[in-house]
Amino acid sequence: MLENERIVKARKRNMKLYPLYRMVGVDIVFLYAIKMLFHTQVKGISASDVIFSLSMFALFMIILQVPATMLIEKIGYRKSAFISNVFNVIYISLLMVSTNLWWLILAEFTSAVTFSLKDVAEPSLLSASIPETDKKGNIYSKLEGKGKARYNYLDGIANIISGAVYVINPYLPIILALVFAIFACILSLQFEEIKDIEEQKEEKNENIMKEYLSDIKISFKFIFKSRRLRGLLLFSGIMWGVYQLVDEYKNTILIEIGTSSMIIGIVGSILGIVSAISSKKQVEFHNKFKNRTLTYIGISFVISIILSGLIVTLKVPFIIELVMVVLAFIAIKADNSMSLILIDRYLGNFTDENILPKIHSAKSIVKNIFRMIVGILGSILMAHTGSANAMLIVGIISLVVIVILLKYMKTRVGLKPEEYKTEDIKLETIEDSVK
Repeated sequence: MLENERIVKARKRNMKLYPLYRMVGVDIVFLYAIKMLFHTQVKGISASDVIFSLSMFALFMIILQVPATMLIEKIGYRKSAFISNVFNVIYISLLMVSTNLWWLILAEFTSAVTFSLKDVAEPSLLSASIPETDKKGNIYSKLEGKGKARYNYLDGIANIISGAVYVINPYLPIILALVFAIFACILSLQFEEIKDIEEQKEEKNENIMKEYLSDIKISFKFIFKSRRLRGLLLFSGIMWGVYQLVDEYKNTILIEIGTSSMIIGIVGSILGIVSAISSKKQVEFHNKFKNRTLTYIGISFVISIILSGLIVTLKVPFIIELVMVVLAFIAIKADNSMSLILIDRYLGNFTDENILPKIHSAKSIVKNIFRMIVGILGSILMAHTGSANAMLIVGIISLVVIVILLKYMKTRVGLKPEEYKTEDIKLETIEDSVK
């Protein structure tokens, strides 16, 4: 009885703490608005090298996915969340002393360790803390959504502050980011592990790595047999890879046209608010456009990229450049924010709890593969032309790719259940495959 009471109290404590923790721990605050400025102006690192280092982050995420999962299963969610935040502190510290590409690559490796642990351990910690009830999914969505919404608003305020204090001392925003990362470390220790770790260890097999890899291999075989899932995973990967690249291009464009750090911070704040609002509006967007939702998102996304590059290449007055670039990126940010949630929603259709984690694992791998490829090509393009021209070229290429992909998806995604082939929606689980 006492043990049951302890678990109930632990669950309540975790669920109460989680939104606050995610507000400061879901990602880094105070950093992203001035990151490109800091690297290029203070450290003298080229923008193309910064973009290349981010493509290495994607490569590291792919490599670390299995080892990170194994570590989480071995030590538990709470300790894994804490370790992820420790590596986040190391990452920010490395950014402060980075002076060349190799330092940046080392920093991005520590960031990949951070998020390979964080992206699995923290949602799993929340899920384990919620009792098994019919409303578990709603409770999870509410708490996770509350935490991310609070992060977006905090990030919006932090972007304005970081842009302002950057003028005083460019190291101040990095120090503020470091303080919040340390605060996230402290908060992560306040969680309680619901499942007994030693009991979990006894349940594990000595050949757990081999079994896990076999599990992933069999699952991926069934996932990629589905033409519907192939289309969704390709759309997700291309959108994510291109977005990560043009988000960095956006910062270099703002710098090139002479935008102050204060205005860059305000722009970052506006985009953070747009992300929060569009994340909430994605349900209405889907209900309005139904099976054409991804078509409208994809086309709007690539056209906005083209316009943001074109307006700068035309050499119009500064204020017109700034307004048009910001408007274009409001559309890009909204499209990306909605697609992230909607893709997860569509991937979850026609699946069960056994195969769904494998689908999300496949999505993570595909997204990081595309982010790595697009990032490397984008850095090469940046080294040979200006950021505006690079943005325009990427937009045109993306338009062609998205149109071809949407044509492929037209007969494979967004159909009525009876219009799908059996293998497109009736995915076998691991248990089914070995019967």
